[in-house]
Amino acid sequence: MRGPLLALAMIMAGVLVPAAQAQQGTHCTATFDITLSPGIGSEPSSGVFHSDGETGTISCDGGGEGTAGVDGRYGTKDGDSCSAGGEGVAVQSFTLGQDNIKNSATFEFGGLKGGLVNGTFDGDRFTGTFTFTPTKGDCATGPITAGTVKLDGEMAG
Repeated sequence: MRGPLLALAMIMAGVLVPAAQAQQGTHCTATFDITLSPGIGSEPSSGVFHSDGETGTISCDGGGEGTAGVDGRYGTKDGDSCSAGGEGVAVQSFTLGQDNIKNSATFEFGGLKGGLVNGTFDGDRFTGTFTFTPTKGDCATGPITAGTVKLDGEMAG
C-alpha cells in the first residue's frame, strides 16, 4: 500500500512544481520616452500618451533584450492631475527576439513627488510597477507633456 501512495505523491509533486514555476514569469525591465496630450497639470484632465512606436528598450532575466513602446489614455474614469495622480489604460508593445508581445494593461499612479510619479500596472502578459520622470513641464508653470517611463515587472510565458 505504501508503494502506490509514494508513487502518487511523487507524480503529484512533479505536476505541481512546474505549474507553480510557470506562474512566476520572467522578471523584465523596460524604458521608453512618451509624450502626453494635452498633458497632466494642476487641473484635472484626460488625454492620450504614446512613445512613437517601439523606440525604447526591454531587458529580461536570462538575456532577453529587445524594443518597447506604448500607446494609451489617462484620466479614463475622471480627470488626472499632478497632485492627485490618476489612472488609465495602455497597450504596451515589446519585441523580444522573434516574438512581438502586446500587453493590454490598466494602471494607477500617485501624485508628483520629488520630481517623480510612481504607479502600478496590471496587464494580461506583463504586470508590475513603474516610475515616470517628467522631461517637459513641471505642473507649476505648465502641464507635463513628456517624460521617461521605467517599467519593472513579471512577464508571463
